[in-house]
Amino acid sequence: IQWALAPPRRTKAMFASTMFKACLYHPDESQLLTCGSDRKLTYWCAYEGNPIRILEGSQHQINALAVDREGNYFACGGLACQLKLFSYDEGELSAVGDGHSGAINAIKISPDQKRLVSVGSEGAIFIWQYPYAAGEVDESKSFK
Repeated sequence: IQWALAPPRRTKAMFASTMFKACLYHPDESQLLTCGSDRKLTYWCAYEGNPIRILEGSQHQINALAVDREGNYFACGGLACQLKLFSYDEGELSAVGDGHSGAINAIKISPDQKRLVSVGSEGAIFIWQYPYAAGEVDESKSFK
């Protein structure tokens, strides 16, 4: 639900058959990206609140999202214990990181875009090398 602060009122609502776990704006603020219990990654029009595209993100609930500052890639993770990186516009899986033994609950991309940080329910904090740092492309489809 999107609210106006003054006067306080609902301006729009987005509906899906899921329990939303995370939501973020694309850097150009034209779209929202959500994830949740339905295992889907949903792109929404930020102005009208309508779904634009729905991707199968995982076989398990997705808890966390992060997008790079240009909006070219986004990362997600959840109960599958994998960090996944997708190209934003194409919606294609670009890389997968295995290492957590518990659900991933939070993800952040460093400001210099050289690292990703993920936090798992097992208490671990993983620091991953971002495969698209400063124009460097690692085509191995896995994180280090």
